[in-house]
Amino acid sequence: MSFLQAILLGLVQGITEFFPISSSAHLKLAKWFLHIPDGEHLLYFDLLLHSGTLLALLIYLRKDVLEILRDVHKIALYFVALAPLIPAYFFLKPLRIWASNPAFLGYALLISSALLFGASKKKSCPAHAQKGNKWKNVLCIGMMQTMALIPGISRSGSTISAARYCGWTWSEAARFSFLLAIPTILGGELLETLKGHPAGGVSFACYLGGFIASLALGLISVRFIFWVYGQGKVRPFAWYCLILGIFSWVLFNG
Repeated sequence: MSFLQAILLGLVQGITEFFPISSSAHLKLAKWFLHIPDGEHLLYFDLLLHSGTLLALLIYLRKDVLEILRDVHKIALYFVALAPLIPAYFFLKPLRIWASNPAFLGYALLISSALLFGASKKKSCPAHAQKGNKWKNVLCIGMMQTMALIPGISRSGSTISAARYCGWTWSEAARFSFLLAIPTILGGELLETLKGHPAGGVSFACYLGGFIASLALGLISVRFIFWVYGQGKVRPFAWYCLILGIFSWVLFNG
């Protein structure tokens, strides 16, 4: 991998991580176009790119994170949302490996598209109407998050769609989804690091360049996506996933 390729992959991660279009799918496609063989040997590099966007998210939501850490009730809500992901990560490993085949990437993107189209048609419920169902709603969002274990299904797209189906506004759904992403990404990176993977011969300069690129663009894109959700203008992302899903299906199955 060249330094320029590392920068390009970092930029792809930085702009797609917060959009409901699956950053994992875009990294796979970017590697294919850049003629970079994908596989376990690049896992540490991919984790570092995710660390860049995670840091951008922590910087942007730092006040919300501190507020949650001071509230036991809110901490419990996020634990409930994370609960379905833990057994799914371990028990669905054969499915995750099988679905990681590029041949299935188009289908996964089409699922993301369908979720977003459905969510865009839902109306928000008043806050008092959601109050009694808060725990059930959070568990539902957590269950939907397990779908994102399959490359091509957007984590933010699936969780935000689930929150919309529960009657949340776009802004409420986005804030909860991205705050939920923090322990999710941290936990995933810790588990993969403990497993140990080959370094893949990637130079330190590539690691550093990819990290800085993902962090820099992530700081910009996270602000933009919250503006998008504030406006409720999400349907273009559904169309994008639909078009990219068809393109990916033709590319890897044609």
